[in-house]
Amino acid sequence: MNGVKFIRENGGLARQLSGNDHISGLIVYGEADTPKRLVLSANEVDNLSVTNPVLVYHVQEFFRINEGAKLYIKGIAGSDSQFTEVKNLQNFAEGNIRQIAVCDLVMPASSLITAVPALQAIAKELGNQNIPLSILLSVFTTPADIPALVNLHELNADRVSVVIGQDAAGKGNYLAKALTTPRNISCIGAVLGAVSKANVQESIGWVEKQNLVSTAYPKPADATADMARELDVLGLTDGSKIRDYTPSQLQSIHDKGYIFGTKYTGIAGSYLNDSFTAAALTSDFAYIENNRTIDKAIREVNKVLLPKVSGPAYVDPDTGKIQASTASALESICDEVLDQMVRSGELSGYKVIINPDQPILQTSKLEVVLKLVPVGTLREITVKIGLTLQK
Repeated sequence: MNGVKFIRENGGLARQLSGNDHISGLIVYGEADTPKRLVLSANEVDNLSVTNPVLVYHVQEFFRINEGAKLYIKGIAGSDSQFTEVKNLQNFAEGNIRQIAVCDLVMPASSLITAVPALQAIAKELGNQNIPLSILLSVFTTPADIPALVNLHELNADRVSVVIGQDAAGKGNYLAKALTTPRNISCIGAVLGAVSKANVQESIGWVEKQNLVSTAYPKPADATADMARELDVLGLTDGSKIRDYTPSQLQSIHDKGYIFGTKYTGIAGSYLNDSFTAAALTSDFAYIENNRTIDKAIREVNKVLLPKVSGPAYVDPDTGKIQASTASALESICDEVLDQMVRSGELSGYKVIINPDQPILQTSKLEVVLKLVPVGTLREITVKIGLTLQK
């Protein structure tokens, strides 16, 4: 019918989420240099689409998954196996980045065995400065790399996760094939969005909350076919489709600790297979949510204890040890922030312990012990079912 058609669009007000857990970073190696900057919506980088199409795509995907978050970005023309820009971007963000994605369009998958430990060293260094973060990494992958992937659980890198998933029929797939030099661009922008969207105690694989399918991007003028909704058809970074693998082949990739998209029978949408880090499954920090929970506790407790540094610490004149009341007062300020994490559902419980039997006058040092009880994750539910003559 003739008439005027209105299309209501969302996102123009660029409203921001509260808190800081969503603050993220994105670095793309292998495209034109792009200065460090903070972006608050996907349309802020549209003008970079000619020289930095992959960076723009991942920014779009980040905000598609978690609109209202904050994202610091940087583009680098070459490939730096030292990943120094991770520290530079965190410094530029004044230590506020909680999770960062590194998309290396040049580095081969065979370099994961050295790249993952290099990123772990950087994350550990930043953690020692009380500005911890979780790191996501994606690299260039060929079909021959898939069966030979290194087992990430053997790399002892509990702050690093590797994304091997990619869109297989939407803009990600189109872009990977349309670039002058074919690239494996991954779905790391969407995964980063999922991490920033999740509360710190939540797995990015939570089916009820983390459906990755929402909409399709407009069809480019040179596209030969309509594009599917983004991540509705799933693949891996070598260009293959998830549906072309056998369950045992996918299980093998899963067991090596990689993050990719998956489907579940009986429910629409696409989801992440898990939230692995490159650490042994027996590690306390085998999953991203473990790291994010303790990292938040570190930041919050540091915030209240830092003002006390170089302040007076009264001692018991009879023993020369710290007064019990002073120790109790310091425990209380830690209790306040950890209580809030419990109320927010980020912790199941905690205990703050300051032993008053500490020689403050001799050492000027105080030891505080924090014991955190995390929130569990239902990774597998087993249901026993059968027929019976009576209930």
